[in-house]
Formats: sequence, C-alpha cells, structure tokens
Amino acid sequence: MRKDALELIEKIGLLPLINVKDPSKAAPIVRALSKGGIDAVEVTLRDASAFESLVAAREASPDGLVGAGTVHNARDAERAIDAGADFIVCPGICPETVRLCREREVAVIPGATSATEIEAARSFGLNVVKFFPADLSGGLEMINALRGPFADVRFTPTGGVNFSNLSTYASSKAVFAIGGSFLTPSAAVENEDWDAITATAERAIDISLGFTMGHVGINCQSVDEAQAAATDFAKIFRFNTREIDISFFGGSAVEAMKKPSFGANGHIAIATNSMKRAIYHLERRGYSFRFFKTNDAGEMIAAYINDEIGGFAIHLCVKY
Repeated sequence: MRKDALELIEKIGLLPLINVKDPSKAAPIVRALSKGGIDAVEVTLRDASAFESLVAAREASPDGLVGAGTVHNARDAERAIDAGADFIVCPGICPETVRLCREREVAVIPGATSATEIEAARSFGLNVVKFFPADLSGGLEMINALRGPFADVRFTPTGGVNFSNLSTYASSKAVFAIGGSFLTPSAAVENEDWDAITATAERAIDISLGFTMGHVGINCQSVDEAQAAATDFAKIFRFNTREIDISFFGGSAVEAMKKPSFGANGHIAIATNSMKRAIYHLERRGYSFRFFKTNDAGEMIAAYINDEIGGFAIHLCVKY
C-alpha cells in the first residue's frame, strides 16, 4: 500500500472507475489506461465479483495505484485493504470507515457535497472529498461556492463529468482530481477494445493539462535594453508594460529579460492548468527538468525542461 496515494492521485489528476461484472476484464483495462498515461484506478465495489476485479487490478498494476470505491462500511474497507487497495473512496462519510482507514494508514476520500458534510470530513482531519453526483450537486459553481468557507478543502468531482466539461473542471484550483466512468467507456469494455481506452486516457490527459502558448522570452543584455524592447513591442499593439524582478513584459505575450537567462535566444513559456500534473506527465513521458521557480507563497510558477528547441529554452507556467 502506498502512503503517498493522495499525492500521486493529485499529480495524475484523473481517476478512472472500473465497474465490471467480469473480473477478467479488470487487468486489460488497467494495462490500457497505463499505456495511455494513467496509473491509477478506482474499482467500485458494486457487485459480488468486485473484490475479484480489485485483486486482478492489483496484480496487473503492482507499481500503480489501485483503490476501492463505493465502500459503505469498515468491513468492506478492511477487506479491500487486505486485498491490496491503496486508497478507499466512499459515497458519503462513515465514521467507522474513516477511523479504520486512519488506523491502517490508508488514504480515504469520503463523499461530501454540503457544508455539513465537509465539516464532518474536516473533523477527521480530511481535506480531500469526493463530490458526487457532481452535475446534480451544482457542478463547479457549487464547488467554488463551498471553497469560500472551506479554502483548505479540495474536491474530486465524479458523476456527470465527461469530455464536454472536463476542461472546465480541470482548470479549477479547487479540483484535486477528476474521476468517472467516462474514462473507461462501457462500449470499449464490452467490445474489449483496449486501444480505445488507451486513446481515451491520452485525450483526457491532454485536456486536463490544457497546454496553451504562454509567452516568448527574449534575452537582453541589460535592464535598459529589456525595458526598450518591451516598450517598443507594447507601443505597436497598444499593450501595457509591466516590470517584475527579472524582466519587463510587453503585454502578456513578450517578456524581455534584464539579463540573459536560459536558452541561447530566450525561452518559450507554455501555460498549463496544473504545474503538478504537467510535471508528472512530462516526466512520465521521459522529459526531465533542470530548474524550478516558486513564488513567495511556495507555489511553483515555472519549471524549465532540460531540452531546448531552436535556441529557446522551454518552461511551464501557470495559467492566470
């Protein structure tokens, strides 16, 4: 069992559900998802064969995350943990289940869609909750409203989440991870079309990361040169200029560095919905990073990839 289960779920950002009556399909689903970039699954305990599916998923993914969902009581939670579950997901808050998971040092994500339920979760020291059914409970609008009094709580929405609204949920800092059966389409499972599940995982990851062009950085040799470059660019397009500690911006698209930084010519910044998710998935694809920058609050705001393209360094930045 992994004690860093919650940390890894957040980095992956997506939590597919496995809900099959035939346990023999659990392993190929897990392998297909992993091939697509998702190394975490939640096996729902909704029928008599579910524990067999859980065991099969565990055997197929010894190094990945396998959790049990739809856990209603401490008895089932303990049985799932004994079968190798790394985390437990509950539709609501069962005190006995939470206590059992805390005793076994296994992550637990209880369901909570109201202020009262969130208070109950926080009373156990939990600040990650399942938000189900997301669409019928007010969706992201309700999540953002609840974040007002519960700024320390983050949500895992499931139920009604699909490719039409995935981007909206993924762009919210209130969202911890996104779960759902849309990541394991029933038609693909029924037809044993494992390539389709791999493609679904890849598509979901791309949407959740939300990569877009951030800005281009120009290496200048002095403060005066940087200020002049940003000012000239802004003048053409009637953009505003602003100064930060290391550079001047001409609008939001061009950054003129006060002194040369990474890259022979400068850098290209790619904006993302989540620095944690982006770093995790790029590292999983084989890319490495050479420099990270955080703000005064300790939040990561830049991560430079080792590779350069056309004389330009590449770094991630957060969307604003």
